[in-house]
Amino acid sequence: MSTGRLVEGNEQEELTLSEIRGKYKDRWVAIVVTGRDANSQPTKGRVAAQDVDRYRLRSTLAKYGEVCIFYTGETPYPVLL
Repeated sequence: MSTGRLVEGNEQEELTLSEIRGKYKDRWVAIVVTGRDANSQPTKGRVAAQDVDRYRLRSTLAKYGEVCIFYTGETPYPVLL
């Protein structure tokens, strides 16, 4: 299974959450938020990292001030939000 990695350079394009879900299917994705709706919920961002394991994302994200981490598919186990 593929391991996660930081997404850098030209790959860090601004995408909507729908575009991110399509591009990184069934992955945990950390984004730098670049847009919010009227309720301050993230609507778009730049993907900073992606992985199949959400815990591996934490160590790679120390250099970012604000990130949002979410899963792009159906979780294989219960997740408390």
